[in-house]
Amino acid sequence: MATTTTRTSFLKIKTWAHLSMAMAYIIYGLNFSIAKGIMPTYVKPLALVSIRTIIAAALFWFTGLFMPKEKVSNKDMLYLFGCSFFGVVINQISFLAGLNLTTPINSSIILTINPIAVFLFAAFILKEEISLLRGVGLAVGLAGVLLLILQGGRPDIRSTTFLGDLLSLTSTINWALYTVLIKKMMEKYHPVTVMKWTFLFGIIATLPIGYSQLITTDWSVIPSNIWMLIGFVVIASTFIGYLLISHGLRTLSPTVVSSYAYTQPLVASFVATMLGQDRIDFIKIVSAGLIFTGVFLVSRQSKSLSS
Repeated sequence: MATTTTRTSFLKIKTWAHLSMAMAYIIYGLNFSIAKGIMPTYVKPLALVSIRTIIAAALFWFTGLFMPKEKVSNKDMLYLFGCSFFGVVINQISFLAGLNLTTPINSSIILTINPIAVFLFAAFILKEEISLLRGVGLAVGLAGVLLLILQGGRPDIRSTTFLGDLLSLTSTINWALYTVLIKKMMEKYHPVTVMKWTFLFGIIATLPIGYSQLITTDWSVIPSNIWMLIGFVVIASTFIGYLLISHGLRTLSPTVVSSYAYTQPLVASFVATMLGQDRIDFIKIVSAGLIFTGVFLVSRQSKSLSS
């Protein structure tokens, strides 16, 4: 009886973890177009990074007031500082700056590298099992993403987009490394505790870098609809998104978590369809099937909590 109850509880925890990942990457899929609509007309990339980091840090620290107090060791503080460098500072700066300079097709293709990079980082850093099933799952998901993206056109490899492409690649690899490294802290502390320190450390680097763009932004001319988009980027894609990813990492492996990144182009495509900017066709249906099959195969691993 006890074993059955334990197993039922474990399955509920894993189910919530998977739901958290699905919700997080739906938000990230929406964020791609929303952030692009803000920059650079209303807010420049580095100013938006500063806003994201400062407000998200404030929200995490405010939320922490209602959570059990946890003392973080000095050693772990240093570790979190390093995680913040990869997952907040480099990731956010290179993502928004890159998105501002490249095309959606290029950025979407570069995004597909993330699960593969996590797979390799996890194997070398966490000694995560490199199984055939996960390899096949990543390949199937990648095939679905590329099928979806490439039907919309060819990647633009002109010199005008090269810097943006390079920054997008930098963001993807740093996010992959962050996902693997932060797993250790998620297993030791509550996600809110981890995030409040990670973003506080992030302010130390992002604010000086984005300060000049921040103070030269004319906030008074920004219309209310753009403020709503900024609110989405700051609250939904940063505060809620990072919290959902953190929750998933407590139970799931970084490889499983990152496999959900394949759903971002799918979300963006279906949003465009709902807005009348695109339409559902056979290619999209096949792509969706391949992506969800890939995520399922990556998730079908050992029965341990780390799977």
